[in-house]
Amino acid sequence: MRRDLVRSVAPPAALFLLNFLICRELFGIQYLKHLGSIEAAYVGLSRYILENWRDLNWFPLWYAGIPYQNTYPPLLHLLVAAFAALTGGSPALAHHVVIAAFYCAGSVTLYWLARRLGADRRAAFVAGLFYSLASPSAWLIPAVAADMGSPWAARRLHALVYYGEGPHVSSMTLLAAAVALFGLALERRRAVWYVAAACGLASVVLTNWLGGAALAAAVLSWLLAAGEDRKGWLRAAALGLYAYALASPWIPPSTLATVFRNAQWVHGRYAMGTAQAFSWAVVLIALLIVHTLLRRAGASRLVHFASLFTLLTGTMTLAAHWAGWNLLPQPERYHLEMEAGLALLVGALTGRVLGAARRAAALTLILAILGVWQFGNYRAFARRLIQPVEMTSTIEYRMARWFGEHLGERRVMAPGSISFWMTAFTDTPQLGGGFEQGVTSELIPHVLFQIFSGMNAGPREGEIAVLWLKAFGVHAVAVGGPHSREFYKPYRNPQKFAGLLPEIWREGDDVVYAVPHRGDSLARVVRRKDLVEQRPPSAVDVDALVPFVAALDDTSLPLTEWRWRSRKQAVVIGELHREHVLSVAISFHPGWRARVNGRPAKLRADGLSLMVVEPECEGRCQVELEFTGGVEAMLARWASLLAAAIGLAAIAVEGRRTAR
Repeated sequence: MRRDLVRSVAPPAALFLLNFLICRELFGIQYLKHLGSIEAAYVGLSRYILENWRDLNWFPLWYAGIPYQNTYPPLLHLLVAAFAALTGGSPALAHHVVIAAFYCAGSVTLYWLARRLGADRRAAFVAGLFYSLASPSAWLIPAVAADMGSPWAARRLHALVYYGEGPHVSSMTLLAAAVALFGLALERRRAVWYVAAACGLASVVLTNWLGGAALAAAVLSWLLAAGEDRKGWLRAAALGLYAYALASPWIPPSTLATVFRNAQWVHGRYAMGTAQAFSWAVVLIALLIVHTLLRRAGASRLVHFASLFTLLTGTMTLAAHWAGWNLLPQPERYHLEMEAGLALLVGALTGRVLGAARRAAALTLILAILGVWQFGNYRAFARRLIQPVEMTSTIEYRMARWFGEHLGERRVMAPGSISFWMTAFTDTPQLGGGFEQGVTSELIPHVLFQIFSGMNAGPREGEIAVLWLKAFGVHAVAVGGPHSREFYKPYRNPQKFAGLLPEIWREGDDVVYAVPHRGDSLARVVRRKDLVEQRPPSAVDVDALVPFVAALDDTSLPLTEWRWRSRKQAVVIGELHREHVLSVAISFHPGWRARVNGRPAKLRADGLSLMVVEPECEGRCQVELEFTGGVEAMLARWASLLAAAIGLAAIAVEGRRTAR
């Protein structure tokens, strides 16, 4: 019995230890030197959760405000915040400990998936070992090898550390476990396994959107490899719906629609249309042909699944890298999932060779020598990659802290890596943010691009930029020149504000300019005729913006007092007349509600996608604003609670029947 336990535990434990030895510095590091990494935004989200865990409804710090579920799938950040709370460590240190643990566990869950697909311990261990010590994407894609500086470097670790792909790498670890649980549920058909599988599926999507797309490919591959009949497919569909119900408060339909819309232009142009639909039809036909051939050849379930999953993920990424053809947004990033499929294939084929070869011991020795050599490559690469930085000396930290100390809760605009890091160090809101796919306002990305680029504005680029900054309630704008210490340097013309706005802070080539406003309130009093009712045709066409901004500067109009009661509630007090409306510099969402002196008030969007409240009030008016999330949020919460209750009840009933 003890020997069987050791044999079961030893291979996954060895895989975890191997990966720990590769990336062990990551478990003790607070801030990495890669300041352009997107992990800055993730650290900021974890800090925010740690300090606001009871109020995760509206997120006022990015993009003039967005629903919290639009910031990013929350599971990893919730785990990081919980770990920081339990250990007393900083969110940055907690983030690195948690993602390092997920990295080390990646080969363990892949080992378990291989075992669930019918592999013996040897084949499963080889799959995990290959996944730990090889990056085949660097052999297939020259750009990946060039990016790392070597085809023998650790791409998964590189993505994790250099690019900050903690959620993506973590979702891959969860994906393998989720598919294994999914298979167990369909095979054993017990409530406890159905609930466990649903939680596993939900955990992938709640960690990373790319992982969610890869999960769909993995589930499809499993269903085909397992030879499920019509009832099996229906059970799988029901399980998927149940998993979505559990997760729906964090990924409601509106968030899915927003992310899909924005993903088509963020970090490239990935418009999805008829051409992509036709291409996917071709891919699915090829998938069915390969599936049929494998079934007729009597391929094992492991080979069958690995082949189909590699075909799907490999086609997505290689079509983009080799031919520049995009089957879905950001397809080049799925090379990490492709590596997992290839690792399973290598495990299956190597295990078969080792089992059949007369000189398996010699082959094992050769593989062991190659493994030791590659481990040395990975360790050397990890030591170069995982390097700390003294964060307090960076421009990202210094400017974020300065904003917090001098601007408080007044909105600012910051460039590049400063924008990414701001939420890690301050609650000062900004016009930008750390996850463009979640932006609810379709106008804000165009405004940010216009301010950074000045495209087609000619000599008016500074004037146009200031109009947009004032319209969106931005009180200060940071600019980096050619010698800025900020990582990305997005400004085409860093001098556009010189002489136009007052300079209030400078450190080298990094400058902060004040954007003058009559007051600090987010609720600006204007007349109805001054509102921008139609969306401007472009960010350069600001004719409709001129009278609106002039109204914001009109000293004959009253000022209001703004006070946040919580992250989702605010109160506005002012002396108003019936012709006045409030232009609230917060992105419109149908989940907001307004009351004026205790009665409901009309709240709508203007042409800038900002909120407009029509108080219809004379004299002293108190306007109460609250974000409830609307009907969708309420239905999602009830669906999740009902799904959880049904699952627990089913487990309890099943347990009683088994006990009898």
